[in-house]
Amino acid sequence: MNITNEQAEYLLKLPKKVVKDDVLLDTLTINQEYPFNARFELVSEKDDEFTFIWEIQQSKKNRIRVSFHHQENDSKTGLLRVDYNSGHINPEVLSKHVPEKFHPFVGKIFSPNEHHIHYHVQGYKSLAWAVPLSVDEFKIKELNDDVNYNSTFADILKLFAKTVNIETEIIVNELLL
Repeated sequence: MNITNEQAEYLLKLPKKVVKDDVLLDTLTINQEYPFNARFELVSEKDDEFTFIWEIQQSKKNRIRVSFHHQENDSKTGLLRVDYNSGHINPEVLSKHVPEKFHPFVGKIFSPNEHHIHYHVQGYKSLAWAVPLSVDEFKIKELNDDVNYNSTFADILKLFAKTVNIETEIIVNELLL
C-alpha cells in the first residue's frame, strides 16, 4: 500500500495503545536487556481500522534503531524511524512529493556516527529519506549511556512513544550493570 505524506502524518498523530493478548494496555513495563530487541503491536481506539508495529532494536555495537510502522495485513509501511550509530544513504532524485526539509540532504551519505531520523515520503521505498537529528525536532540528538547525561535508552523510548502518540505509559526498568 502506498500512502500519501498526509496519510502518514494522520497515522502518526492518531492516539495509540499497546495491545497484548487483545487487551489495550494503560501501562507497559519494559525490562531493558542488552542487547534489547522488542516488537509491540498497537491500535488506535479512535480509528481501529489501523494497526501498527513498534520495533526496538539494539545491537552489541550500541546501534539503536527505533521503528514505527503502519501494519497493513502482511505489508509494512514505515512511518518513522530513529537511528543512532547506523549509516544510511538518501535517494539521489527528488520528486514533487519530497518535503522541503529533505532537499538539502538529497543523496546524503550518513556515516554511522551521524544519528538521523527517517520519515515516510510518498512514492519512495519504506523510510528511504532521512534528516540528521541535529536539524530535526526530535529532542534527543545523541545517545549516551553515561548516567550523568539525560539521553539514555529509556529516554529515547519514551520520547519516541510520545512522538508517535502512544498513550500507553512506558516504564523502563533500566539495565543494571
